[in-house]
Amino acid sequence: MNNVKAVIDREAELRRKQYLALGCLASAMVVFIVTLFMPPTFAVRLIKAGAEAAMVGGLADWFAVVALFRHPLGLRIPHTAIIPQSKDRIADNLADFVREKFLNPQVLTELIQRSDPAHRFSTWLAEPSNARRVGRHTADLVSGWLDLVDDRRIQTFIGDAARTVLGKLDFSQALGSVLEMLTHGGRHQQILDTALDYLAEKLREPELRGKVAVRVVNWLKEEHKLKQLLLPTDWIGDQAAEAASAGLNRFLDEVANSPAHELREAFDQALKTLVTKLKTDEEFRHKGEEIKAYVQNNPELTEYARSLWAALRDWLSNDLETNSSELQQRVERMGLWLGQKLEEDEELRTSINDHMQSLANDAAPQFADFLTGHISDTVRKWDAQDMSRQIELSIGPDLQYIRISGTAVGCVIGVLLFLVSHPGDVIRFLN
Repeated sequence: MNNVKAVIDREAELRRKQYLALGCLASAMVVFIVTLFMPPTFAVRLIKAGAEAAMVGGLADWFAVVALFRHPLGLRIPHTAIIPQSKDRIADNLADFVREKFLNPQVLTELIQRSDPAHRFSTWLAEPSNARRVGRHTADLVSGWLDLVDDRRIQTFIGDAARTVLGKLDFSQALGSVLEMLTHGGRHQQILDTALDYLAEKLREPELRGKVAVRVVNWLKEEHKLKQLLLPTDWIGDQAAEAASAGLNRFLDEVANSPAHELREAFDQALKTLVTKLKTDEEFRHKGEEIKAYVQNNPELTEYARSLWAALRDWLSNDLETNSSELQQRVERMGLWLGQKLEEDEELRTSINDHMQSLANDAAPQFADFLTGHISDTVRKWDAQDMSRQIELSIGPDLQYIRISGTAVGCVIGVLLFLVSHPGDVIRFLN
């Protein structure tokens, strides 16, 4: 409705400007005709020259403006109706313009460097109102997604797609590739370090030492009943727990501080052997196929997965229906945290901007091909007359001022030329 009203308003505006330009031309014609019947005095001839030139200028500019959009008076004069005749060329030129001025990798890179999008995003996201907006939109998106996947046809498609992907997956090879990626560059040693730190932390807990002491005391009571009557079993249990903890801590420190420790080498070799077997050993491949068949065909596992999904879906649906959605609040908190983190960490923002520049350089040519191709194809499919009309409605009112200016400028030039070409008459008139 608003679009129709806008078109009507633009058409009315174009008509008003056309009538104004036509009025100026008609005025010049009237003046010229009147001077034909008046005595040929100097003043009359001067006015006639100005009116005559004004008509020429007005008509010439009328022809030029009309020739852009259609054939003047319906006459198929060469190089008229320029826009309808050049629709395909306009389509290609517009696509090239968008490619060079908007989607050029250098232009996009310079834009990212100037605008610092990571900083702008962090500033925007750090505002609580914007974080709430993100949370609300996320909740709406999840709600729409739930409505989509509740459709039985969509569920059937998802199930079929999952089974197809699972059927084509080589479990053994896939797991071997994942482990190989995780061990590349010694990343698995970081996992070992984390495990050692966790174990050392546990050994420092008094509760664990107490359990070890109790086990030692119970062992003495069960295996050495007579000795435990003569020995201070509680003291022995405490000492054993302390010695075990100290010994293990020394061993863990030794492993942690020695990059070439035999335990690390054994761990490294064990993982390499496992990766090799997963990728090449036929027995492992068969075992992977058995696991895949079990996952695909086991009804209990399928029902369990469905029940998990149903529980998650119900929780999400119930949560989204409340006035204080936990999901929305969590997204808000995450948004605020992310905004604050980006605000505080300049190095992280720089890294994000660098990645965006790299992505723009890599993706811009392919995206430019797609978008400019779409622009060119779309414009080519437009009706030539309709396109011409839309352009005329957009810039036509301004073009009418060219007609008005042409009429006025023609009048001035006609007067000047008359004065220059009749100097004697000018002198006599002034005397």
